[in-house]
Amino acid sequence: MNKLTPILLIVAAALFFTSCKKELISTRAGERAIVDVEEIDFDYFLTKTKVRYIEGDKQVNGTANIRIKKDSVIWFSVSPSIGIEATRVMLTKDTAIVINRMDKEYYVFNFNEISRFFDFKIDFDLIQSILLDNLIRPVDGDTKIAKEENYILVKQESGPLEIQSYVLGDNKKIETVLIKEKKTDNFMTLKYSDYKQVGAYLFPKICQVNLTYKAAKGPLVTSIYLQHNRAEISDKPLKFPFKIPAKYEAFK
Repeated sequence: MNKLTPILLIVAAALFFTSCKKELISTRAGERAIVDVEEIDFDYFLTKTKVRYIEGDKQVNGTANIRIKKDSVIWFSVSPSIGIEATRVMLTKDTAIVINRMDKEYYVFNFNEISRFFDFKIDFDLIQSILLDNLIRPVDGDTKIAKEENYILVKQESGPLEIQSYVLGDNKKIETVLIKEKKTDNFMTLKYSDYKQVGAYLFPKICQVNLTYKAAKGPLVTSIYLQHNRAEISDKPLKFPFKIPAKYEAFK
């Protein structure tokens, strides 16, 4: 099992980009841009999600139980079609720990390792935003906005990343995101659809994601399809059970 495969289940993304003529409007220095985007605000979030993972001719289907404590912890348990847990993951702001129950191993690594592997900046905030259909970074004075017939384009930069978020004009939800790593031209794309009411917010039931990155054998594309079946926003604390069995060995 590839050490990074469990993380790919939530960070990979799908090739989609709309190219058309746009007039970008930037705000003055220090002035916050006004963008009408519905973002999910929460204390705790949980969902049961069907997952389809595709890499080349390899395809894996399974179910993930995902729990999030805002800006603090992302926890998920992944089971293949047979229903037995194969992987459990705990993400914090700087560290990821993965329990591989099939091989009785566990892995500990940080987001710098993942970023170096893909030549693409990946961190906790990016993953949280992808799962919730929120803006990758807050709107600020450097944000540029373009109004189109059915969309609002929000164009931003975050360190090495160029981000373009397409916001639907009717429901104010983010439908498409293109993220490019400026140095490498590796890119991630996100496509959201089938919005359902979850508490006070609309939440996309479907998230299709792809990460395209350069490798020794040429460009590679990893695709993930997420179908959220039971999403819930809660103000009551959730449990994040995570214990590495004593007999499990650290993956080297």
